[in-house]
Amino acid sequence: MKKVAFIVDSSSGIKEGEYPNVYYMPLIINKNLDGQITSYKDLIEIDNKEVCELINKGINVSTSQPSPGMIAELLDKIADKYDDIFVLPIHEKLSSAINTWRMVVEDYKNVHVIPQYSLSRWSRIQLEELIELSKKKDLTEEIVKNYIESEKKKWLGFLIVPNVDQLVKGGRVSNFKGMFAKVLNLKLIITYDHNGLVFLDKASKYENCVKILTKTFNERINLDKSKIKNAVLMKVNYHNNKYDIEPLIDLLKKEYKLNDKTPRDVLPSVITVHTGIDYAAIIVRVE
Repeated sequence: MKKVAFIVDSSSGIKEGEYPNVYYMPLIINKNLDGQITSYKDLIEIDNKEVCELINKGINVSTSQPSPGMIAELLDKIADKYDDIFVLPIHEKLSSAINTWRMVVEDYKNVHVIPQYSLSRWSRIQLEELIELSKKKDLTEEIVKNYIESEKKKWLGFLIVPNVDQLVKGGRVSNFKGMFAKVLNLKLIITYDHNGLVFLDKASKYENCVKILTKTFNERINLDKSKIKNAVLMKVNYHNNKYDIEPLIDLLKKEYKLNDKTPRDVLPSVITVHTGIDYAAIIVRVE
């Protein structure tokens, strides 16, 4: 069997050393305090809780991709150890990091950059399935691409954001729309799939958010006719939220017949920087 390795970045929530032959490349979190910018390697020099604390204090934070030098340094260390290395970077609709990867790997014939579309616990699930697949057959770039392509229309995620402050601050929502949403107490509903994060709708009540989710699930992945294979619930693990998200989580569990064994996770820091610390998310895959 070929010896293969995988490289993930911090959008996956996977840390260095969690899996054999899986390597980690941090994305960058930037703190801007009175014009003084300090940069941190995500999940190495700063964690999700610390990012939430910065946001809660009103400190400006942003994200950036790893430098070509960081990428080349990692590849120089491991390229000769493996027959093939598969890089699974953050979605290209969310970051231009994939272009940097593609540029750097031109010098490494055994390194393949393949967009995986997923985030957080979903990245972990897909990685674990690829690792198991690698134990049964020699992986090629075509096999990994086909796996991801075959899965991408079987799952769909939603992000519900009741507090638009961070979206406005990052320029993702205009000041006018942000003010409008706050005055009417609207929650923004964003889809997440192979098209990236896309604004879907808005609603004033959590119950109406769930109705919109269910309608879109049924339209996109035929949830009404299919059995759920995997589901992941996500909310920020931070005590200082302005909004109580747990009632929405309870509604999601009830609507989709999920239980306490359903995996719970947080969005990666690089996404929380843009959404803020008040959110709930669900990702569902059908068989």
